[in-house]
Amino acid sequence: MDSTRVSSERLQKVLPDALAAIQGVIEKHRVTEDEWSAVLAFLTEVARRDEFVLLSDVTKTSVLVDAISHEGETGVTPSDVEGPLYREQPPWREKPVKIYEEYEGSENGDVLFVRGRVTSADGTPIRGAVLDIWQTGPDGGYDLWDERQPDYNFRGRFGVEEDGGYEFQTMVPKPYTVPTEGPVGRLLEAIGQHPWRPAHIHFKVEAEGHETLITQVFFPDDPYLENDTIGAVKSALVRPLTRHESEEELTRRGLDAPFYTCEFDITLKPALSGGQA
Repeated sequence: MDSTRVSSERLQKVLPDALAAIQGVIEKHRVTEDEWSAVLAFLTEVARRDEFVLLSDVTKTSVLVDAISHEGETGVTPSDVEGPLYREQPPWREKPVKIYEEYEGSENGDVLFVRGRVTSADGTPIRGAVLDIWQTGPDGGYDLWDERQPDYNFRGRFGVEEDGGYEFQTMVPKPYTVPTEGPVGRLLEAIGQHPWRPAHIHFKVEAEGHETLITQVFFPDDPYLENDTIGAVKSALVRPLTRHESEEELTRRGLDAPFYTCEFDITLKPALSGGQA
């Protein structure tokens, strides 16, 4: 725990239990000096490779903390974990919003328009909401590791309309593996856990007077929907894709191939303080 973000009182309450749990495991399994040294070396490498968020995710600890943090919430869009691949200050996308640029391989993807409305829990449109989106490209790669993609590709921030409505153009994402070249990847291999995540799109939604929502959207029939390596899929966040192929619709969109749409309305929780969370 970061003592700069956790009160001393809270630290004194939680840390002894955490240490007792770790020491209980060590005693139960009679962990040797060599084994403990290997654990410390592994955690040191995780820190050097900046993979602690990834480790938290694949051990499903992030999902547990998210569930505890939002326990009992009703009438709002379910939250989900942020993951390790968010980038600060993505580019602002002007309307009509398109969050990617073409690159080699992107022609193999299907164009997708995601649209919906952002409202408060009482149904009131939130005209000042800002959406922050990030996802993989159509080949299953993030801009961080796919050298063909422009910087900040399939990422972007943008505002909503006066009625809270929004729409952005992207491409249908594909399932992908979490990073496996580092210590967390070796851990997954050692314990026989696959590294795959189902296709999804990340959302971070902010609005004055409301708690910031971090969530993900998934799609039906994905082979990893029931077996996400980080366990982050929630049934309420699975949204169908609708295929469009009529000449009229293609002409209106300025496209020459069938495309998909996905409807995703977002409901934010009012902040107790009356300010942005």
